[in-house]
Amino acid sequence: MTTPTQTAPPLHERTGLVTFAAIVLILAGAFNLLDGIAALAKDEQFAADKLLFGDLSAWGFWWLFIGLLQAWAGWQVLKLKDVGMMMGIAFAGLNALTHLAFLDARPAWSIAIMVLDLIVIYALSVSADLFE
Repeated sequence: MTTPTQTAPPLHERTGLVTFAAIVLILAGAFNLLDGIAALAKDEQFAADKLLFGDLSAWGFWWLFIGLLQAWAGWQVLKLKDVGMMMGIAFAGLNALTHLAFLDARPAWSIAIMVLDLIVIYALSVSADLFE
């Protein structure tokens, strides 16, 4: 009686989990870009008095910066680049930490983003062997 052998997936083949992580990174980057633009253009969109620290214009520039980096990392993850995986994990963690500052101002949004960031970190971590 023979037992079936498990074979590893071929290298450079993207899985659904990696594709999901890449798309979430790109979408998170786009949402952060929109948050940055809204913070710079329309101060009334945010409860600035409930921020943990900082002023709204500084946060606007921060969200623009982190949004661009997240979108870039998501694109690199789609191409299965090592730098995309490492930066995707780093930027998802940084995004989750920075949303702690907005927890009082926008609790539901911040919690949802932090959960998605943790899912991205998990997805990229368990799929690390797929990256070049």
